[in-house]
Amino acid sequence: MPDFDLYTVIAQGIGVIAMILPYFIYTARTRKTLIALKFVSDALWGTHYFMLGALSGAVMNGINMGREVVFQCKTSHKWAQTPIWAVVFIIINLSSTLFSWQGWQSLLPAVGASISVVGLWCASPLTIRLFSLPSTACWLTYALMSGTPSGIICNVIQMAAIIIGLCRDIKERRMQKKTEAVSEKTASE
Repeated sequence: MPDFDLYTVIAQGIGVIAMILPYFIYTARTRKTLIALKFVSDALWGTHYFMLGALSGAVMNGINMGREVVFQCKTSHKWAQTPIWAVVFIIINLSSTLFSWQGWQSLLPAVGASISVVGLWCASPLTIRLFSLPSTACWLTYALMSGTPSGIICNVIQMAAIIIGLCRDIKERRMQKKTEAVSEKTASE
């Protein structure tokens, strides 16, 4: 457990502010909103981890912010539509571990962020949520190892929000299929 001097209290305070966002991120109905909120969240978490001296988490969140800028442009700018961007960000994530190495726990943010790259590249919020579960598990483990209570709580909230979003997606798909089945039945009569 870290010492709680004023600097650490401020770092944890930033983490507490960042804890609010996961619910809104992973229950967002559109990819655009999800990625915009993810950018704000990563900025807060990057600052939080930097202030705690957890360099791997800080670096990875900085990279994630760049990823979100590019991925937000995917629908409106041709240069951002190539899948090479996903590969580039995965390579950056994994190679950044070399520069921020603080032990084996440094692999967790890199793996978590790389899984997120694949999910966030996809157009469907459902797919993003599916990839976010294992990504969040990596970050939760990193938060536990870094001794950040706000990181731990946030990742638990994030997993709950992802599951809520997935349940809503499944319910909406079932309702859509029922509606389509009724429409087909009515059309055939």
